[in-house]
Amino acid sequence: MCKHSRYFLYVFCFSISLCSNATTYYKCVTAKGTIFSQFPCDDQATTYKVNTTNVLQKAPKTDYNKQLNDIERERILSMLQAQLRSNNHKLAILDREKQRDEYKQQQRLSHILSDDDKKRIAKDITKQIKLINKTHKKEAFVISKKIKKLEKEITLYQQTK
Repeated sequence: MCKHSRYFLYVFCFSISLCSNATTYYKCVTAKGTIFSQFPCDDQATTYKVNTTNVLQKAPKTDYNKQLNDIERERILSMLQAQLRSNNHKLAILDREKQRDEYKQQQRLSHILSDDDKKRIAKDITKQIKLINKTHKKEAFVISKKIKKLEKEITLYQQTK
């Protein structure tokens, strides 16, 4: 009987030591600075005790899928808006390049030339301007198509908020 009571006493003491632990440490102020140690360094050491418990706390089970989906939607939306701005800038640059090329072609006529040369150059200029317009129209169509697609995607993501 005595053996069993001793056994239960050991088990009880062990379980108490697992549930709460107390650690003692000492703080000493020296010429080199402040030292923390598990042993006292001098008579003026200050004793501190840290109590810890092994209580397992469980966080509430929360489903963060909705918040994560909202964050992902916002990221996709900002990426699409950046692509839309980029394509709008590309279209503006394309328009400026077209105007610059047309201006260069028109400047060719301002040189002092004979009438035959002016007619020949005028034909070449009209041909070049048609080619410039054709190329511009093709490139602008591709970029406009991307812009419309991006705008549709943006409105789709904005509606799902």
